[in-house]
Amino acid sequence: MGRSKKLLALGIVCSLLLGGCGNNTQTSTESSPEPKAATEAASEQNQEKAETGEKETLRVAWWGTTTRDQLYYQINDLFMAEHPNVEIVTESPGWNDYWTAQSTAFASGSAADVVQFQSNQIGEYCSKNVLAPLDDYVASGSINLDNWNEGFVDTGRYNDNLYMVSLGMTAQALYVNETFLNELGMELWPEEEDITWDEFADYLNEVQSKLEADTYAGLDIYTNNDLVWVWIRENCEEGYEWLDKDGNFAPSEETLASWYEYSNNLRKSGAFANVEWTQEWNSKAWEEGPLVNRKVLFYFANANQYKTYQNSMEDTLAIRKVPVGNNGKHGDLLITSAFAISETSKNKDLAAEYINFFVNNEEAQKIFNMELGVPASMTIQELLEPDADPSDVAATKYLNMISEEAPPFIAKAPGVWAIQNEISSVAEQVAVGNLTPADAAKHIKEIANEMIAENSN
Repeated sequence: MGRSKKLLALGIVCSLLLGGCGNNTQTSTESSPEPKAATEAASEQNQEKAETGEKETLRVAWWGTTTRDQLYYQINDLFMAEHPNVEIVTESPGWNDYWTAQSTAFASGSAADVVQFQSNQIGEYCSKNVLAPLDDYVASGSINLDNWNEGFVDTGRYNDNLYMVSLGMTAQALYVNETFLNELGMELWPEEEDITWDEFADYLNEVQSKLEADTYAGLDIYTNNDLVWVWIRENCEEGYEWLDKDGNFAPSEETLASWYEYSNNLRKSGAFANVEWTQEWNSKAWEEGPLVNRKVLFYFANANQYKTYQNSMEDTLAIRKVPVGNNGKHGDLLITSAFAISETSKNKDLAAEYINFFVNNEEAQKIFNMELGVPASMTIQELLEPDADPSDVAATKYLNMISEEAPPFIAKAPGVWAIQNEISSVAEQVAVGNLTPADAAKHIKEIANEMIAENSN
């Protein structure tokens, strides 16, 4: 890979880091009020402003779609009905445009009051002191995290401070067409059982031996940017999965090469298809893809997508844990979509009240209905379960289970998030034979350390 490729990768990081969380502590000259007192005080202030006709503007930003936007609008209407002195102004570009807009907004100091993030980006932004810490709001009860899954909560922490409040949780899962598997006379292992990657490869090869041409045991994983981090966490020293003790990219060349070799070996055995076949099927929409159309039996995807796949097919789709490392170590990485408050917001208290309403109000959560994954609140999980799609119930059970087994959440260091784009790009070069796994691993280490050094200056 040439120097131009390196500069392109570094450019991606620089664009992400034009903005970056607040001070490590939030100072206050008064002791935190009790939750009830804080709520009553806020209500009195709202009533006073409503009586005078004074309006407060709250800007809220999220990545959107036409359908998703309607959910936010409905919840915003509920909030404004309870807070007649508040006007909510929204920003909801699509995924790619959203991050460009946030980089520009944070760099110029014009970010919205409430901004949506994923836990993947927490290190990128918190290292730049542009988000406000939320611990005091939690301590006062302004943001109520009682009866929340602590593993889910931790995905919003950076350097032991809370900066993001989860709107929904997901993580990588293994989907299995159990109907098809049973037709082959094979039995699926129990849902709580761990299998290693080597055992999984052996199982895929056995499945492949029973399949007809142009049908494969599994979909190739070489472009799966979420799964690669699970692989890395399984093979790194705990606590040093992103950066080592010297501040360099932690994964060894051996670990990175083994990621590329795993797919290579399954392509050679025939359990994964060739690259051209995989690219063709990956270009299709979920409901038209290889899993739904019985072209593969095993498929890795995020757990919050389970309903989409299951409801698009007649066969029974089972959900299983991602294989553990051959050392027996779990590497599950919880991924949250979350709300944060920008450090430049002049309405931080109102922003905190809005976030609390969004994640804890029962009517609001019935509207949102796991749009971004499983809620962190166990109370909300129980509220939604009776009317939930069975696939959402299964995904909730799965995520609660793996949250107890996953290594502690550690925010990716600045520069690490964007490395996944290079890992995926290089994986394609390995798949078509332009690079060996060993050469690819050396390249990733070099690029990764350049990115990290660039963002530590």
